[in-house]
Parts: sequence; structure tokens; C-alpha cells
Amino acid sequence: MSLNIKRIGVVGAGVMGAQIAELMAFNGYEVKTRHRTEESKQRALSDIRRILNDLLEYNKTRAEREIKKAEQTLGIQLTEEQKALIKDRLKPQLDESAIEQIYQRIHPTLNLEDFNDVDLIIESVVEDIDVKKEVFKKLDEVTPSHTILSSNTSTIMISEVAAAAKRSDKVIGIHFFNPPTLLPLIEVIPGLETSQATVDTVLNFCRSIKNHRSTMQPIVVKDIPGFLVNRVLMAMLNEAFALYEEGVASMKDIDLAMKSGAGMPMGPFELADLIGIDVLYHMDQSIKSMQGGNTMPKPIHILRKMVAAGRLGRKTKRGFYEYK
Repeated sequence: MSLNIKRIGVVGAGVMGAQIAELMAFNGYEVKTRHRTEESKQRALSDIRRILNDLLEYNKTRAEREIKKAEQTLGIQLTEEQKALIKDRLKPQLDESAIEQIYQRIHPTLNLEDFNDVDLIIESVVEDIDVKKEVFKKLDEVTPSHTILSSNTSTIMISEVAAAAKRSDKVIGIHFFNPPTLLPLIEVIPGLETSQATVDTVLNFCRSIKNHRSTMQPIVVKDIPGFLVNRVLMAMLNEAFALYEEGVASMKDIDLAMKSGAGMPMGPFELADLIGIDVLYHMDQSIKSMQGGNTMPKPIHILRKMVAAGRLGRKTKRGFYEYK
């Protein structure tokens, strides 16, 4: 644990917020999560249970999967002694009791006033600057003066969010990537008024935690619309969408080309469904509005059409592809 951070609050426990809360509890922190309704609270807790069950299954089957990979994928015939060594080296690190302990570190609430004893806030509400400002204004009032207020925003400039709080020196961006339980990158984004002490504390904290696969890897990024990864990502995705709209190739063939020819683990349309079509649309619109124009020379319409049709990706079972 970071020496300066003991208790963590997560505001907004949707797809990302629930995973962030689980990640903090996985690293031994007591976590308070704030939900708008009882229904959203129960949904988030169900998501966290599912994440933890997946983690337990991963731990239980990891050795067998590595053996299967070696023999069936790589064509290596392992001896019984070699299999025993793999099973010993990859024996489960977590059992049902440990999983339950992680879950019990998460404390849901419907009231921001309950965040009166946390050391770090990670806000993960909808990508709307007015909503975020309202949340930060309230957090500034109810949290201790030493509390660092961070946002998991993927596009909105931190300096603009910080304007809603009196402690702008303690406002910073901590941007995780979906799914944070597997992807180790964290973009740390100081605002115009963020102090170096806040940056150092957050960097040390991020370096001290791990996800389900590896240690987290924070990088410091300038406070610009979209930051680093999403600027590169949207350029690539928009080009793929443009090629599809122009009829250059089918969705499946574009995905196949980028996986087989560019070494990407997922194609751009598969990735879009995972991230969420609505998330990408709002991200693209946010970057364009803050830059004062299109990020592509030719406007791309497919995201707006998909959002209007309710085809938001994996979370709605329908996006560019259909999911059972």
C-alpha cells in the first residue's frame, strides 16, 4: 500500500468504476463506492462478484492452461515431471476465502457524505463536464482537506474539472484502461494547478498496485483533450470506420487484416464493441469540440448511427457484431 493512501472512494460504479473498485480492494485497500440508486448499487456489486469469480477460475486453471498451450499450441510434449513443475510454479494464489476477503473490503453507499474519511477519490461518472464539476464541487465540501480528488475521464481536460474544487492543487487525472484488471497502463494527468506533491503521491501509489496479471505502469501525460492513448486510438479507429463506410473492405476483413497483418490482438471493430460504441462516440465528440473541429478530414457517421440504434457493443449484446 501507498504510505499516504489508506482508504479509497470510487464515485460512479458502472463498467469501469466497478472494475476500479475491485482492483483497489484486490490490492488490500478499504474501498467506498458511491451509487445513484439501489438498483445501480446491486448491479455494481453483481459485476464485482463476477470479476472475482473470473479471477478465482483463472487462478485455479492457470497451470492446466499453460500445459495445454505448450502441448497443443506449441507442439511440446511435456513429461510428467515437467507438468508437475508447472503445476507447482503456477499453483493457485487465491482461494474462495481470499476472494471473499477482497469482496468484503468494498463498502457501497448512496451518499457522497460517507466519503468523509477517504484519502483518494477516483471519479468515474459519465463523460459530461457539467456532471463531473457537480461531483467535484460536492466532494470538495465533504472530503478531508488532504484528500486527493482524481478523475478517470478519458477525454475531458483535468484543469476544467479542477475549476469546480477549491483544492485545485490536489486534483489530478488517473485514467485506467478497459479492462483495468488486465491492462496495466495508467495515464496520470496533472492539471494546470496540480502540485508536484500530488503528482508524486499518485505516481508512487500507481506504481505500488497491480492488476490480475501484472504491476500497473503509470505514465505522466500532458493535459490535452483525449490525452495520449485515446488520441492515437481514435485516429486508428476513425480510419477503420472511414474505410468501412467507403466500402474498401468488410468489417470482418478489416479486423482480420489488422490482426493478421499488423499484429493487433483485436481488430478495430472488435475493440470498438469492447470499449462501447457510445463511449467512443462521446470521446470523439469531446475531442472534436475541445479542439474546435474534426479529428479526421472527412466526418465519420457510423458511430452516431450505432448509438441512435442502441447498438453499443458487448454491453448491449449488439454492436458491430452480435453477441449471445
